Amino acid sequence: MIDRAGVSATIKKRYGAVLQAQWLEKCATYIEQELGEHEEAAGSRKLMHLETQVRLVAEQLVHSEISDSCHPSLAVEAGSQQIKRLPENPGAFLQVQSVVEVGVSKYAMWEAAREKEDFEQRGIRPSYLPQLTDEDESGGGEASSTAGTQAQAQPPTQAEASGDRHPKIPRKMLKLVLTDGRRQVSALEVEPIVQLSAELAIGSKVVVTNAQILEGTGVLCLRGGNIRVVGGEPAQYAQQTLRARMAELLGVVDRRRT
Repeated sequence: MIDRAGVSATIKKRYGAVLQAQWLEKCATYIEQELGEHEEAAGSRKLMHLETQVRLVAEQLVHSEISDSCHPSLAVEAGSQQIKRLPENPGAFLQVQSVVEVGVSKYAMWEAAREKEDFEQRGIRPSYLPQLTDEDESGGGEASSTAGTQAQAQPPTQAEASGDRHPKIPRKMLKLVLTDGRRQVSALEVEPIVQLSAELAIGSKVVVTNAQILEGTGVLCLRGGNIRVVGGEPAQYAQQTLRARMAELLGVVDRRRT
């Protein structure tokens, strides 16, 4: 049995998310039915610790649409849509609606995303990476011929010298659009944040705490201590990969995707 009140209070304290009662009821009922079937099959029933209940509900929460699961948390200025303040600790529980690399051209980002996806899914290596040798593919070993051992060593390429063996996505400065389910706010990365990347899944949940709000614009200035990525990816955003988003922004037909 899911302790609705206990789970709701714990999630609010931990993530700043104020769960909608209707969503929580549906979520708890679903979990109880799933667990009931497993317990019935096993011939036993066990009481769940509250922490286990919170984990199960949180797993559903991060994959939900925030407007369906949570009450809005952003306060705005009277007569405008600019953010007035963020909730106090733990902060604002928000959903990522957009991630854009503002320090790199859209075309360069699309090319990089395309090359990385082609490499990971099809094994196609971009031309700027050194081609793998038989030894690389087999994990090394001694040369099988005298000619191979006598061949002059070639100077390493820039990619080899830097240790690059896989295509990488350019990284400069990210701009995000976040929502509490009702209102949207832009956020700018003013210093590198390890948890963030241009490949961050659309629909991911984050907690923003004590971020500076630029006066007159309402834009959040993000530093490492201001944002925590909780995770998640609602099913409706699964197709919005970096490659697909860049192709859409450029208005190009990505033929290798079709």
